Amino acid sequence: MNKIKKVVIPVAGKGTRFLPITKTISKTLLPIVDTPVIQYLLEESVASGIKEALIIIGYNQNDVINYFNTESTYVQKLNKDYEEIKYIKKLKNQIRISYVFQEEAKGLGDAVKHAKAFVGQDDFALILGDDFVFSDGFKIYGIGSLCKLYEKIPSYYLGVHEVPYDKTFKYGIVDPESSLSSCFKIKNIIEKPKDNPPSNMACVGRYILKNSIFSYLEKTKIGVGGEIQLTDALALALAKETIYASEFAGTRYDVGSKIGYVEATIAVAKSRSDLKEEIEQYLKQ
Repeated sequence: MNKIKKVVIPVAGKGTRFLPITKTISKTLLPIVDTPVIQYLLEESVASGIKEALIIIGYNQNDVINYFNTESTYVQKLNKDYEEIKYIKKLKNQIRISYVFQEEAKGLGDAVKHAKAFVGQDDFALILGDDFVFSDGFKIYGIGSLCKLYEKIPSYYLGVHEVPYDKTFKYGIVDPESSLSSCFKIKNIIEKPKDNPPSNMACVGRYILKNSIFSYLEKTKIGVGGEIQLTDALALALAKETIYASEFAGTRYDVGSKIGYVEATIAVAKSRSDLKEEIEQYLKQ
């Protein structure tokens, strides 16, 4: 059976929308209640059966590495074995975590190029740090939904979500080859269209990429925002490759925006037995 065993998670962005806190802490470590975004992304990967993760960080993001250090002086000086620390140790046993530095933020396409040595000859998953997917009770959700599709037909898969047409300029927008269904072939993809978007189905941070993406990235020119766009590499791939777009289980929140971050925090808090009653009472006020 075809299996996706590796995931790449780029988190090297500067997080300027969350200044001033991101001056001292990486955006991916901002907590949703009491657990940082990056931990949720790894949990999603584990739930999908992925065994190895590469986290792409910036030059000043050693705090991400330190977060997963369960042998630090802080941990050693705790007066008991906290379950939360035990859980991080368990998570590290479930998925092997590696890191690579992206010295300069040159776009998502450039970040993916940094994963070539880690990926080797394998196809792989890509999860974007600004897109948090809440499981909503599903055991397999987010990237796991796309991994299941890959197991049946190995190909490129783009996780998509319907957005208002007046918001399409913020996303990579797919052009469906046929009428929409939960999973469909695409004939084109456009990065942040300024007008006349081909649809309102937007790429929202979950991808299955074939190993051939690296050859297309080498041919990709500087695009929107003066950066190397993964979307442009996928558009090149469409000349030879079949690419599917699919919705996925779970609820996606844009935690790169302040309102999305607050919405995700409320959703998680309402799902927790230790907080649900108090949160619901507060929201009724």
